[in-house]
Amino acid sequence: MSTEISGDQIEKAKKVIENGGLVVFPTETAYGIAADATNAFAVEKVYDVKNRPKSKGLTTIVDSLETAEEYGNLSEEERKVIQEFMPGPLTLVTNKGEGLPPTLNDDFVFRVSSGEVASKLSEVGPITATSANISGEETSYSISSISDKLLDEVDFVLDAGELEASETSSIVEINNGEVEVHREGPVTEAELRKALK
Repeated sequence: MSTEISGDQIEKAKKVIENGGLVVFPTETAYGIAADATNAFAVEKVYDVKNRPKSKGLTTIVDSLETAEEYGNLSEEERKVIQEFMPGPLTLVTNKGEGLPPTLNDDFVFRVSSGEVASKLSEVGPITATSANISGEETSYSISSISDKLLDEVDFVLDAGELEASETSSIVEINNGEVEVHREGPVTEAELRKALK
């Protein structure tokens, strides 16, 4: 059963992120780790805490198309897809612009979250959106299922109780009208092709 997170807790979490700290937070799919995606030191900490190889890269959550424009070199087609499907369960792989550390990812991989907490946290700027688990472990739908080792190393926890497990987002790339699906999810290739017509 999920529990309410107060506005004060959200504000505290935002400050932690702005100061380079890590926050465990609920997304619309599972618990994640939020850090300032523009801060190389914070991004480094996320990899360390998760024991995640840097070759895997990290995805981000942004609050709007405008923020996405700021950090990615978006094509007209990508803008169309963002307007059609975001906020929602779609992650877009696009060319990285300025202002993001090289360790974050080779590309700019992002989504606009439909989750209330994630949406509010991303008002500070792009935040990391990786799952709150040690790399290779099960996805966490409650704080009690997250390893103590990871919880000891983050700076703040937003506990919304038990989350309802739901399908992770589709991950797609769009090049010259072609849709490449990296991970199947709720938004289908057919829907994307239709939106691009």
